[in-house]
Amino acid sequence: MKKIMGLGALLLAGLLVIPGNLGLAGQVLAQSDTKTTEDKQLQDLRQKRQEQWEEREREAKQLEDTGKRKQDAVKRQQDAGQRQKAAEQRMRELDAEDK
Repeated sequence: MKKIMGLGALLLAGLLVIPGNLGLAGQVLAQSDTKTTEDKQLQDLRQKRQEQWEEREREAKQLEDTGKRKQDAVKRQQDAGQRQKAAEQRMRELDAEDK
């Protein structure tokens, strides 16, 4: 009889302990979910920083390209001026030959 009562007491103690452990397991799961949220926030922050970095690189490259295009435009303008002068000189020479 004592063995049965002892076994019943152990069973009752086990039933009381298990719900308590389930409560702790719930807390552990909640903490695990918090870490996941923190990890997601950290990942989002890293992604935003990466996007900002790439945007800055694109802007720097665009400014560099703009400067290069401006230099090319100045060069083309100078070349056009030289060709215009050469064409005017050639026209004068042709006019002089005709007279």
